[in-house]
Amino acid sequence: MIIRLMAMAATVATLLVTASCATEAPPPTPTVPPVESPKGLVGIDPCALLDPAARTDLGFDSGVPGQDELGANCSWTGAHAESAQITAFTSGDGLQELTRDRDSTAGRVRLLGYPALETFTARGEFCRYDVGVAADQAIVATMRAGKPDSCTALQALLTVAISQLPAFD
Repeated sequence: MIIRLMAMAATVATLLVTASCATEAPPPTPTVPPVESPKGLVGIDPCALLDPAARTDLGFDSGVPGQDELGANCSWTGAHAESAQITAFTSGDGLQELTRDRDSTAGRVRLLGYPALETFTARGEFCRYDVGVAADQAIVATMRAGKPDSCTALQALLTVAISQLPAFD
């Protein structure tokens, strides 16, 4: 009888655990602030975002165009960074989509007034910014081995790149 009661109790406990797991709602989708002065990325060559004078000031080469799962991009190497890349993300829901796909360690910041996610390594050797420049468009920028640290150097690059973008129609 005791064994039978223990078996019934175990079955009830299993059902309760299963029921509680089944009723858990998925975590809410994080919201991002609206972009107040939208810029347009559609049709922009990411390599053109750094003109020769800016590349010289930042210590970068002329850049190599490319394409990845997020969109058209440009990669640079230079005197003040091992590598940097800017990708024009125009095929999704902008920063809202990138926020949904990022882990919780990404910090929410503003970069030149634009909402952004910031991810970096503790010693500063890698940095990534996802910057919402319009409701459905974002810049994904990464840098490795930037000087004095990757986030500071990447902010300088993004300051130039974002200033080159036209206003969004």
